[in-house]
Amino acid sequence: MTDAHPAPDQVVSQLSQSLAQATESHRLLAEEMTIFAKDESLRFANLRLERNGATLEKLQNCHGIPGLIGVQQEWLRDLLQDYASQSMRMMGALRGLTKNAMESAAENASDNIDRMRKEAQDAMDKTSEAMTRAGEQASHAAQDNSNYVQETQH
Repeated sequence: MTDAHPAPDQVVSQLSQSLAQATESHRLLAEEMTIFAKDESLRFANLRLERNGATLEKLQNCHGIPGLIGVQQEWLRDLLQDYASQSMRMMGALRGLTKNAMESAAENASDNIDRMRKEAQDAMDKTSEAMTRAGEQASHAAQDNSNYVQETQH
C-alpha cells in the first residue's frame, strides 16, 4: 500500500510493540522494586543489629531491675520507631515507583489511542471520499445511460 494508512499487519505490529514496551516497563518496575526492597531490608537489618549491640552494652552496665526495665523499654521504643520509619520509607518509595509506572502507562496508552483515532478518522475520510466518487461515477453512468437511451429513441 502506498497510501498514508498502515496495513492491518502494521497495526498489529504497532500494537505488539506497545504491549512489548508495557511489558518491559513492568519488568523494569519490578526490578527497581526488588532492588529497593533488598537495599532497604539490608539497611534495616544493619540498623537493628547496631541497636541490639548498643542494647547489649547497656544491659551489661545497668543496675538492678529498674535499670533492666529501662533498657528493655528503650529497646522496645526504638524497635517500634524503626519499624514505623521503615514502613513509611517503603510506602513512600513504592508510591513513587508506582506513580511513575502509571504515568508512563497512561502516556503510552494515550499515544496509542491518539494514533488509532487518527488512523480511524483517516480511514473514514478515505471511505467517504471513495463513496462520493462512486456516487458521482454512478450518477455519470446513469446520465450517460439516459443520454444513450434518449439518442436511440430519436
